[in-house]
Amino acid sequence: MGSSNLRVADSIRMMPRLPLRSIALYLALMLSACGGGQTVSIVSNGSTGSAGSTPSPGSAGMPTSNATDYSVAAHWVCRPESDTVCTTGLDALVQFADGSTQAQPFTPAANPPIDCFYVYPTVSEEQMQFADLTDSPIIQAVTRQQVGRLSSRCRVFAPIYRQETNYGLSHGGSGSTATGNPPMDDVQAAWTYYLQHDNKGRGVVIIGHSQGTILLQRLIAESIDGTATQALLVSAFLAGDPSLAVPPGGVVGGTFAHIPTCTAAAQTGCVYVWGSYLAGDVSAPPIFGGARSDGFASACVNPAAPAGGSAMLKFYFAGANPPAWVEAIGQVTGQCQMNSSGAHTFVVTVLPGQFAAKNTATLKAAEVAPGWGVHPLDISLVQGNMLDVLDAEIATWQAHH
Repeated sequence: MGSSNLRVADSIRMMPRLPLRSIALYLALMLSACGGGQTVSIVSNGSTGSAGSTPSPGSAGMPTSNATDYSVAAHWVCRPESDTVCTTGLDALVQFADGSTQAQPFTPAANPPIDCFYVYPTVSEEQMQFADLTDSPIIQAVTRQQVGRLSSRCRVFAPIYRQETNYGLSHGGSGSTATGNPPMDDVQAAWTYYLQHDNKGRGVVIIGHSQGTILLQRLIAESIDGTATQALLVSAFLAGDPSLAVPPGGVVGGTFAHIPTCTAAAQTGCVYVWGSYLAGDVSAPPIFGGARSDGFASACVNPAAPAGGSAMLKFYFAGANPPAWVEAIGQVTGQCQMNSSGAHTFVVTVLPGQFAAKNTATLKAAEVAPGWGVHPLDISLVQGNMLDVLDAEIATWQAHH
């Protein structure tokens, strides 16, 4: 794994070493968007909200006066007029199972037909509860790794936001002078600014990971689901999601009242959701896609096979030498599986072959703690498959718009 992957893993690996109270706080953050149609603040501020309710200041439906000003270009990691992070350093080498290789130069789309709105995971190394708006190297590295390649299909909008830091989680919010809910306030403000100034009726794909997914799940539930804006949704990729509730055997009616999970690559207006675990991982009950006790099930949709079943993954990882990235083809498979306890996870299997030992070692290195699976690699494992999905979705979108 490359340095960016390792740093993401390191930032998550510290969580299990936290005091019990801090772990509970982190899990509360993780589960804040898990209720069947109910959402609560990612940072406790004494209020809750639910999908379909009238937004109030501080909820996901309306930016607050404390939110970041996204008319300032420096408050975005990437946007169309400032997209170097998301359009450079992405050349890859395709590595097939038989050992043959093929160069894959990267070229961003000149005039992409849709947009992508991305919120990055917990990566801040700042020693404060909420991150400031510094466009740090780790934010840039993770954004390039997770969403940069999608700029070959869409215009990328990636706001910098005042996320809950690892330090803040480990210290339980002590010493904070922030008011309101900075992470959610900022994501809502960035989304609102994008809609008002950039969207202009274009279709948009929403992508998040971990903390970014939690925030976006709430945004979708409160500001998109069942509103006029839902018509703009091409799809959402909610990677590393603690739980998106659906009725057992169903695709809609839990966390989202009107937006279904995807069942075909060419389907639009739907959601992909998954949390990745190496086959045979029984280290602890899964944190992502875990069993629910409220009558709902956790959704899982495989970007490589949305209709179900196992499929070959197109896994991007950092290369040891230029080019910067390698796409592994025919070496790893993935399948959504529900275990006997009701956990619904994305199970990743390394296939036999000359790269099996290396691939296993890469995945094992990403197992940051019992129950966490290979969380840092949620997007990397299926990034090539996501590109295939976007191709199919774009064809559908253009046929109807």
